[in-house]
Amino acid sequence: MIMALFERFVFVGAFNISITYAVFIVFGLALGPWKGAIIGILCDTLNQVIFGISTWMPEYALIPVLIAFLSGFFINSLTKSSDKKTWIIGFIFLAIITIIFIVILAREYNSLPLSETSIKRKKKYSLQAVIGISTFGISLTWILSIIFLTLYIKTKSIKTKYSSYLLFNIFITVFAIIVITRWLWGPFAYINYHNRFRSGTWKYNEYYFFFMVPIIFKSLIEIPIYTFLIFSIYPIIRIIKNKINYTSKKISVY
Repeated sequence: MIMALFERFVFVGAFNISITYAVFIVFGLALGPWKGAIIGILCDTLNQVIFGISTWMPEYALIPVLIAFLSGFFINSLTKSSDKKTWIIGFIFLAIITIIFIVILAREYNSLPLSETSIKRKKKYSLQAVIGISTFGISLTWILSIIFLTLYIKTKSIKTKYSSYLLFNIFITVFAIIVITRWLWGPFAYINYHNRFRSGTWKYNEYYFFFMVPIIFKSLIEIPIYTFLIFSIYPIIRIIKNKINYTSKKISVY
């Protein structure tokens, strides 16, 4: 709830950061996919009770649940895999996302707005500006990933090796969640919102990529912020996770 208040009144504007996403990711990491999803439902319900349910939508109510579940599922899957397999899966994922990103920008570069919910797109960026911003974002993603891999391979320090491996796991987990819940689901949910509550007649084939482009650009800011924020508090997350697992096993014994 505190994060929701910050998001509503502090992080505002065209490039506001949805910090509640990071909170739900933490829920999934600490509690696991199923328990995290339940907490996501409870948080969304409490948020609607406090701020009102006049524009409640299942499309948006599903997002906290999906984020928490996917974060727990992805991190468990990655950490249970062999180190080599995790790195391979991660870089294949980045390659696929890079290709998708380039294709989308090549198609929609001339209609990039300042806000992801903007209808009147008075300011359009030049092709050079779009290429520059997108190249920087994608390059930063690859540079970070390569740095993590290089540290993992070259260092002899177990602590550094573990930290680079953990950072990469968190990075891929966050990236995958943003792609699913923001890039793919976000435009669909917003179009439904407009048609349902504002008597709109928007069609998916006309407006889906229209809203996807600014979401993608803003996510390039959010992903590294989420990654390093979650990494910085991961020791606390691990303590909570271990205590929950210990308590669950103790209860099951009784």
